Amino acid sequence: MLCMNRFLDPATALQDLAARLTAPHWTLAGIALCGRLGGCQCRARRFDGGLTVALTIERPPERAAEICLVLAATSEACDDGLYLDDGRLWLLRRFLPRLTEVEFDLLLKQQLTLASLLAYRPSAAGPGMPAIGRLA
Repeated sequence: MLCMNRFLDPATALQDLAARLTAPHWTLAGIALCGRLGGCQCRARRFDGGLTVALTIERPPERAAEICLVLAATSEACDDGLYLDDGRLWLLRRFLPRLTEVEFDLLLKQQLTLASLLAYRPSAAGPGMPAIGRLA
């Protein structure tokens, strides 16, 4: 049974993330990882100063400025960034080097939610004018 108040170092956090990924693939001698998390492609890498996790955002690259504005205006996104690689946008988050399992879980879920909210959804045509009060 896991103790959810246990502190994770970057290597342990990366192992925890690997257990959550679909088809995890390790690269760079166990310090980098890729796979799928939820509906996103995921890349992660550990550094001495913490862990970084990147998730794909389903949005055309030419709409990146909109995402940057949202990230700049969202105080919860202060450790988030955006980068373009191979024609895809990635939401990158830096995790502090010492988080509890609960903190890591919540911050990862927050990042997944943010990636989903930033995904491009073409706006449907708005409803027509209401029948009441319309001039003939």
